[in-house]
Amino acid sequence: MKGVSFLYYTQEQIDRANQADLVLFLQSQGEPLERAGQEYRWKRHDSLTVRGNKWYRHSQSKGGGPIDFVMEFFGKSFT
Repeated sequence: MKGVSFLYYTQEQIDRANQADLVLFLQSQGEPLERAGQEYRWKRHDSLTVRGNKWYRHSQSKGGGPIDFVMEFFGKSFT
């Protein structure tokens, strides 16, 4: 495809990205979080909780790590 460039990531880069603290990431983006015990609720999605580098969307029984989170909620692709 003309004009399209791709970024390639090493496994080490992928592993480091998946260790990112989602609470710190969301706070750095100015996203509203509310503490709920040991987890945080993301006010934009009230059924979603984050804790460390994991997230879980209770209404859909779906969760994952930081890369999955950015793909799911920020519309980014990772291929």
